[in-house]
Amino acid sequence: MEAFDQPQQALSPEESAAATAKRVAELSARHEAACKAGYEEGKEIGRKEGHAEGLEAGRAEGQAAGQATGYEAGLADGRAAAQVEAQRLNTLVQATADSLSRVEAEMGQALLTLALDIARQVVRTTLAEQPDTVLAAVREVLHADHGDAAPLRLWVHPADQAMIRQHLGDELAAGRWSLWTDETLRPGGCRAETAYGTIDATLETRWRRVAASLGKSQEWSPEP
Repeated sequence: MEAFDQPQQALSPEESAAATAKRVAELSARHEAACKAGYEEGKEIGRKEGHAEGLEAGRAEGQAAGQATGYEAGLADGRAAAQVEAQRLNTLVQATADSLSRVEAEMGQALLTLALDIARQVVRTTLAEQPDTVLAAVREVLHADHGDAAPLRLWVHPADQAMIRQHLGDELAAGRWSLWTDETLRPGGCRAETAYGTIDATLETRWRRVAASLGKSQEWSPEP
């Protein structure tokens, strides 16, 4: 109790100033420490939040980039697959068209050959049954442009000579033709010698011309 009853010793001005300065220094140190702690805490919080936001932004950006890349890759793959399929179908169509063309060409050639075979048989039969058919070929030669120079000679098979004289005698005389026979000629054909050259109206030559007009190269065959 005595201690409380004793009056406190008054501080000198120097001591009071020192105590105040010490108190101010302590408060300043505490304030600086608090500011530093707050700065570090804020820095850490900011770093964490920035890191989290950066991660989220990076994740979103990566996802968008991945989706875009995947879309482009899928689109490219789809286009490539479509091109391959289109090329395959085009090749198939072309192969089918080529096959049809070959079939048509083969059928066409077969039909032409058949037609010529039939025509040849008809000619054989006609010559055998109607030998006067040679008259049309001879008349065509007689009325061709052969010039005015002589001589004009008409060569025929011996079997056709008499018939030609009988039916075309006047035309032969009017055209100043002389009639000759040649056993190498086939019945139904003739050959003429004029100032312009030789007119070949033999059965073989006429037949080759008919075949050539149909795109075929075929010789006359007298026998079936």
